[in-house]
Amino acid sequence: MVRGLSHSVRIDGRRDAQRGMTLIEIVVAVAAMSLLGTLAYGVLMTTIRTQEDAQTIQERYHAGRIAIERMKRELTMAFVSLHQAEDQRTQTLFEGERSRLVFNTAAHEPLKRNARQSDQLEVEYALKSVRGRDGYQTDALIRRVKFHIDDRPGDGGREEVLVEGVRKLEFEYFDEFREDWTNDWEVRVDDAEEMRDSLKQVQEMRDKIDDLRNAEPATTGIAGLAGAAKDVATASAADEIVDEAELELLDGLVLPARVRVKMVLVDRDDSEYLIESQVEIPMTDPLWY
Repeated sequence: MVRGLSHSVRIDGRRDAQRGMTLIEIVVAVAAMSLLGTLAYGVLMTTIRTQEDAQTIQERYHAGRIAIERMKRELTMAFVSLHQAEDQRTQTLFEGERSRLVFNTAAHEPLKRNARQSDQLEVEYALKSVRGRDGYQTDALIRRVKFHIDDRPGDGGREEVLVEGVRKLEFEYFDEFREDWTNDWEVRVDDAEEMRDSLKQVQEMRDKIDDLRNAEPATTGIAGLAGAAKDVATASAADEIVDEAELELLDGLVLPARVRVKMVLVDRDDSEYLIESQVEIPMTDPLWY
């Protein structure tokens, strides 16, 4: 009896050891693995999107800095010219608005041999809605360039996208006479011949005044000194008149002394990134001889 009982217990223990998982246990294990997989996938996708967003805004910020530096280099060589043939086939301009800037510059460097291009360009910077690389509409910084100056200022040329995801583009122009910033600045030389002749007349008057100031007194003594003082006073008064006449002629032909640029970039989370700079324009007076 004892042997039989011991054998029976030994057989039942072997069967318990060989028993598999139940259906409930399998369902619970699968559910747990699915939950862990979902959590891992969510973390992975969040990490990937964060990296993509960081890379996107880094690329936009880098492109924005390059665009600003390019704009500054071209603005340092901005000009308007009174050198114009009788057919008026070359017309220069500087038209600055709050979010748009068109100007002529001598900063072009031809990259191809025998490209038949000078160092003079017409350049425009503005905001424009375009289809981005992700397929969605976005505002972008556009650069329009025309490799020659013609009789259609502000028109023609080709456009290129410099920076995508630009929320705001602002220009400000410094008036050194008023010593203040303004939101617009317009200079357009349509007919330069008359203006050039008027400036030549002003220059001739200034030369005559200098001759009068530097002339030797006709007599010596007190009378000579009195005459020289009178000539100097007359020359000084004439200088003021000529200066006023020259300023009146140059009104509307002088470029701003400095230009301030602000550009606001935006990422997918609607966070804003500001890029700001300003540049000095050396050649504020029109070119003429």
